[in-house]
Amino acid sequence: MRHRLTLTSNPRLILLILILVVLPAAGVLLLIFAGIVIGIIALAAAGYLDYLMLRFFRNHLKSWVETSDSELTCKMPDGDLLTFPWEKITVAGCCTPAKGRPFLFVYRDEGDKLVTIPNEYTDFDMLQDQISRRRPFREISLVQGESIQKRLKQILNIEE
Repeated sequence: MRHRLTLTSNPRLILLILILVVLPAAGVLLLIFAGIVIGIIALAAAGYLDYLMLRFFRNHLKSWVETSDSELTCKMPDGDLLTFPWEKITVAGCCTPAKGRPFLFVYRDEGDKLVTIPNEYTDFDMLQDQISRRRPFREISLVQGESIQKRLKQILNIEE
């Protein structure tokens, strides 16, 4: 099954769309009220920021996580495709940070590959169930300032 990031699974993306509209509007207002030079600079900056945010938005909406009988496959926002055969996954689980939203993690010792899957992906609970049925599953809570990488090094006794 394929899990994606969508506007319905992550309503916070609507804020990004709002910002995409507000930035050029602010540039136009500065053009009108602050003068041509400042307005043109503001419009150029707003256009560049909109371009960067649109690229970020598009790349995240193109990412997905797919489970099959043999593997977990992740298409990352940067375009990389990571494949985790079930039998080669070293550890997987759900992580809850001290402040923040829970996410799933899958780590493969071979190649030192770690992927984290935020709860904004569609059918997050189903994805968690699919992973936990195939691999030993850990529930981890992080303290303030601790990262999943650091905790996994402790759990797996990996030297830094």
